[in-house]
Amino acid sequence: MAYVPDNLALASNPVGGGAYPRVFTYYNSAADADATIVGASYFSDGASKGMRKGDLVDCVNVGTPLYKRYQVLSTSGAAATVQAPTAIT
Repeated sequence: MAYVPDNLALASNPVGGGAYPRVFTYYNSAADADATIVGASYFSDGASKGMRKGDLVDCVNVGTPLYKRYQVLSTSGAAATVQAPTAIT
């Protein structure tokens, strides 16, 4: 399917410095697959909405219980590209 700009919201904007990541929530209403979400510039207006490298994005789908956390890999123009983060071990 496709990214729906109205389904992206800033959930947490920490105060106290640029080192803390913002947290966004994306309602993945089309149940896009992981391979689609990590595609280049999936969040076509992500940078315009304040996404920056290192920020976290929680993607959820309520109808089909799905959840995954992503991290912003890069921004280009208005868009943002995410990746699945690797756990700290």
